[in-house]
Amino acid sequence: MGQKESSIHDDSIKSESESDLKTDSNNKIEIQGEWYGEQLLKRCKTVYFDVEAWYKIIQSETFYTEFIPISPSIAQAFINFFKTRYTSEKLLNSNDTQLIASIQNQLKEQIFNSKTNKFHSNGAFIRLSARSPKDGRRIDSQKINQFYEQKLNELQLKYPNEYKSIKGKANMQIIASWYAQFYSLKVTSEIEALNLILSSARVYHDLIQALDCQKVMDNKIANINNIELHNWNNNIIVREWNNSLDPSMEFRCFVYQSNLTAISQYNYYCKYYHLQNDAIIQKIKITIIKYWQEKIQPLLDPWPEKYSNYVIDIGLIENKSTNKYDCIVIEMNPFETTTHPCLFDWTKDNNQLRGQGNEIEIRVQLDYYPYVEDYVEFILDINQCDGKNNSSSDHPAKEPPSRNVLMYHFFNINAYVAIGGNLDGVRDWTRSLQYVNLVRQSRVWGSPSSPWDANATFDSITGWPTRDFGMVLSTAAVDMGETYLLNA
Repeated sequence: MGQKESSIHDDSIKSESESDLKTDSNNKIEIQGEWYGEQLLKRCKTVYFDVEAWYKIIQSETFYTEFIPISPSIAQAFINFFKTRYTSEKLLNSNDTQLIASIQNQLKEQIFNSKTNKFHSNGAFIRLSARSPKDGRRIDSQKINQFYEQKLNELQLKYPNEYKSIKGKANMQIIASWYAQFYSLKVTSEIEALNLILSSARVYHDLIQALDCQKVMDNKIANINNIELHNWNNNIIVREWNNSLDPSMEFRCFVYQSNLTAISQYNYYCKYYHLQNDAIIQKIKITIIKYWQEKIQPLLDPWPEKYSNYVIDIGLIENKSTNKYDCIVIEMNPFETTTHPCLFDWTKDNNQLRGQGNEIEIRVQLDYYPYVEDYVEFILDINQCDGKNNSSSDHPAKEPPSRNVLMYHFFNINAYVAIGGNLDGVRDWTRSLQYVNLVRQSRVWGSPSSPWDANATFDSITGWPTRDFGMVLSTAAVDMGETYLLNA
């Protein structure tokens, strides 16, 4: 009898264990389905803002561009390269290497060795469909520091009194670092282009999202919510470089219901000295409004289902012969909180951004960025400027620049947000020690009322922070970034 009771007890435990495993498996399948559904929804919001979607419509108002298609296999090869280079996972194989080599050869023959396009003489700006690899590594680290020192010396000579103050010097350092970062993105060879792409965490995450959507398209993952699917369309995008474009003259413009509502200085970290003149600001505002009304609105209005609401970045180039500004479209983004509002706030300025203000408002940075003197070290690091002319190395750094972000206090350094607590909105299973330790290192990323950053939220499915903070957080734990869902 004892043996029989024991057997029944064992069978009961086994049954309960199998039931638990089945429940766990079902939960993971459900979470996985929700995750892919969330990726599809993100894709629906951004699909019309990939360069391929809007380039043909406003081709006359932007940089000359060529496209090199990348297949899902090539995208996976890029991901495997990134993981092999920056994580403990060694996924790169000989097939990946061949695919990357084929792209290198195509860039060489179609772009950089071709005498029939403008890239041969002017150089190029490289990006992928969704975003640019501006966080990628440059081959020649000496070049970016040369740009930095050159711009810093120029500012110091032009504004000597500013340089003598702590905040003034810090502001100049940040301006110089952004100039250096901008001009170092000019590429003149296939090696320079590929190095940026393959070392970019931004590209890495965008390709993961694209492949997630493709898995649903290929019926490898069920589309449980019947979300609209979009065909694979990813490219390396090669854009003509324009040496006349000054990064301080890029402006983010908000359009809601086909009405221009607001204009912001794009790089809101910097107090640009030439933008402290109200007459210049008003000239910029009038120029952008006129350009949008006469050139952009007529091109986009025929596509109301796609381009009633959008954010468009416009560069102004000084035309010395006319004493006016020429305008050019840099890129477009969705009118969504996932797009950074620069000097506006999606919540506080909701009425203005949605056209309920009295007039079109323009904002430029009229004061130093808060705690700019504490922020310098982070900016120099993220822009790969250390102020030293180090020669380039045959052995690239093991860590992408964004990995160092957790070593610094970002936005509003003196906020001193309570460490580790107040994780409202995060699923219980994300309260793992590994996750919370990462959070503890990063709590001063934002203000006391918004400790991540002014516009970051939590992904409704995963509980992971959104926007650049979420990207950086997962890059700091790349090994965890894709697997924490299944290991929860």
